Amino acid sequence: MDSYNSGNPIGLGPRHRKPKRKYFAKLLIVLAMILLPIGGYIVYQYLASTQQQASVKPVQSLREVPTPNLDKARVEKWNGITKKVAYLTFEDGPTALTPDILKSLQDQEVKATFFLIGSNIDEQPDVVRSIAKAGHYIGPHSETHDYDTLYKKKQYVPEMLQVQKQIKQLTNHSPLLTRPPYGSTPGINKSIAKEIEQAKLRVWDWSIDSMDWYYKDSAKEVAKTVISRAEDPVEIILLHEQPQTLRALPAIVAGLKKKGYQFSIYDEDFHVPYNFAKFSNL
Repeated sequence: MDSYNSGNPIGLGPRHRKPKRKYFAKLLIVLAMILLPIGGYIVYQYLASTQQQASVKPVQSLREVPTPNLDKARVEKWNGITKKVAYLTFEDGPTALTPDILKSLQDQEVKATFFLIGSNIDEQPDVVRSIAKAGHYIGPHSETHDYDTLYKKKQYVPEMLQVQKQIKQLTNHSPLLTRPPYGSTPGINKSIAKEIEQAKLRVWDWSIDSMDWYYKDSAKEVAKTVISRAEDPVEIILLHEQPQTLRALPAIVAGLKKKGYQFSIYDEDFHVPYNFAKFSNL
């Protein structure tokens, strides 16, 4: 038995062994050719996704930035400090409380904006004259204050024009700014918005709800709500002619002044749309 056949009882000679290193090298090359395109595709998708996310602006709430931007021309900086303006807006007047509200505003040397209801104007025309004489802005707040009539029956513009006429007769001024009862959304649709624009009227909602309709027995909570929510350079504050609102008024004014706010009335020469319906033409 020769050395090649030792240990091989069958006598077939030495066993042939394939070179493993060449086999594994080829296997690695094949795997690399398969995996590289896959890895490249994954990297491409990741980069594309990252770029797309970077190009999309984050969604902002109405509270953060309403579609109408309130950073209007009148908001300026003095010595690096942004001028802060608060608009006190009263709804549903004139009422028996209007003279007391006017007196409180006078004592605090503050002007406000009043949105009046047509039927109330008929009952207290002298109070309307007093509001105008004191230098406050007066705007229409509808005739009926009825949601179905104003929005479903599309009487928003006719009613506002009627109240505008009443105000004109008493003050010799035809106001352009209206306050939609219950807010502009969802009531004001594209059709009504077009009618408002054609009538050359304007719309203002509010940035702060005082919640005076909710805190009926707590002037403290009304004042606290307004002051705590006042954060932006310009705030439009919703108020109603209610006893709790009247009692809260001095605290509201003092608190906002402490936070650096000045008070102003609506200025038709510096109108910037501010409505929940997000119509830039209003």
